[in-house]
Amino acid sequence: MQHSSFYKKIILLCMLGLTLGACKKGFLDRAATTQQQDPDIFNSFAMTDQVVNNLYSRLRGQYTYLGGYSMSSGTDEAKDASNWMASMSFNNGSWSGNNNPIGNTWRDNYVAIRQANAILEGVAKYKTPDDANNPGALQNRIGEVYFLRAYYLAELVRQFGGVIIVTKTIDQTDQVALNQPRSAYDACVNQILADCDEAMKRLPVNYPSTQIGRVTKGTCLALKARMLLYSASPLWAIAGKNGFLADISSNKTASDPEKWRKAAAAAKAVIDLPSAQGGTAYRLENTLADRLTMFTSNTLLSPEVIWVRMKETDQSYDRYLFPKGSNGWSGCSPSQNIVDDYEMANGLPISDPASGYDPAQPYKGRDARFYTDINYNGAPWKGRKIETFEGGKDEQNTQTDHTRTGYGCRKLVDESITLDQGQGRIVHGIFFRLAEFYLSYAEALNEYDPGNADIAKYINLIRARAGQPPLPAGLSQADMRLRIQNERRIELSFENHRFWDVRRWKIAENTEKTIWGMRPIADPSAPGGYRYEKFKVEDRLWRSAMYVIPVTTDEILRNTQLKQNEGW
Repeated sequence: MQHSSFYKKIILLCMLGLTLGACKKGFLDRAATTQQQDPDIFNSFAMTDQVVNNLYSRLRGQYTYLGGYSMSSGTDEAKDASNWMASMSFNNGSWSGNNNPIGNTWRDNYVAIRQANAILEGVAKYKTPDDANNPGALQNRIGEVYFLRAYYLAELVRQFGGVIIVTKTIDQTDQVALNQPRSAYDACVNQILADCDEAMKRLPVNYPSTQIGRVTKGTCLALKARMLLYSASPLWAIAGKNGFLADISSNKTASDPEKWRKAAAAAKAVIDLPSAQGGTAYRLENTLADRLTMFTSNTLLSPEVIWVRMKETDQSYDRYLFPKGSNGWSGCSPSQNIVDDYEMANGLPISDPASGYDPAQPYKGRDARFYTDINYNGAPWKGRKIETFEGGKDEQNTQTDHTRTGYGCRKLVDESITLDQGQGRIVHGIFFRLAEFYLSYAEALNEYDPGNADIAKYINLIRARAGQPPLPAGLSQADMRLRIQNERRIELSFENHRFWDVRRWKIAENTEKTIWGMRPIADPSAPGGYRYEKFKVEDRLWRSAMYVIPVTTDEILRNTQLKQNEGW
């Protein structure tokens, strides 16, 4: 827009963002005023670029997904320390169509999808010019918008199942378009895949380091692989083909080998993506120390990271996870449930009599990831030891800001900072990293080609980094399935995977009912001066309807064609 002032451009940009995000009559409405503003935006690459950046800003944080805090405390991974936190609604069963603890995600994601559609239409209609200083940038941005439309749809599908596919802006007077039924789950997945393919045509394998956080080819492949894995899983394997409702029965055996084959191929495409410099685009961090740095560093140059949410939050997240004795809130306190699932260093589960596990010294000789992921009584921390015993600095009890379980989450925090001293740090949330796709590839292969050598190969690559021995040879398909599920539980702990995994596997009815903790009790006769007493933290309410999120009630009332999920 050559004849308008800079300030007028900014005002129009803000208006466009507001009108595209408006939701007065429902998520499909089109704001009536956008027509006047479109030429002012889409005749300029710089303005269009800013609108695309605004679309990125609608991404929900990976680590702050649940009301600004960790999704882990809505699963058997952890327990929050304060009753006001959103996780409590998941745990006491008080969530509903009127109360999605994650937020009004039906509205939020459709607002983002509408904005993506408006950008794609505006760029085409007004023939937005390329960036004169960076030829090809416009096509990059178009690719990013295609991907982001896919991602926001994937967010809806992950929560609700089959939803309404919207690929164009809709006039608010078009009642037929505004009152659409839900599409089948697999139809939604196919739309996600199609948008990812369109995006990939326009995207590089990587951007310069100054533009980390933008969508790349690898990001597109990663979303495709994740959604195909979900689609192949028992919750959706058969139910998703022709319907929008999940199979919320207790049957865990629903399977389709072709779906698993596609999921395996998609995960392998992530693993094998060529780099422009030669070799593959991604590789695992070499050591657990490097892995820890990947989560806490501000450099964002990890070879394992595929896509990251830039500046997701700040040192307030460290405060949320820090123990009470270090001025923290003791949020996301790991459960004894997950602690028990960390193997011994010899690769055996603690339930195996040959493992060497000693209940009197429960933290001795465990998988090295246990020590990087979990704070426990006696763990070294900021030049002292964690004290969860009665009267200790980090005492376990039911008061606010005290660990409810006797543990703390160490994996995602920066131990080097001191809260309230200086700026702290910026937390960047990792959406996709390579280890996830090693695990996904192995899982999918095991379901349609059990015994394939790649299954153990890729699991063992992750285990080797942790110093764990290879999986035993000759595991049956069922035994390998359990080992893969446990490996995923440990490697991806506290990264917003468990909530979705236990649902797609349909094991939540077993895993989400009782949460346990560990209480250290001073005893001079015990090894280390403490004996350990396992205790019940809480019983949680579970019913099969909870395998999916209920559609927002006011959307059901607004759209006569929109059906609620079963049991809600």
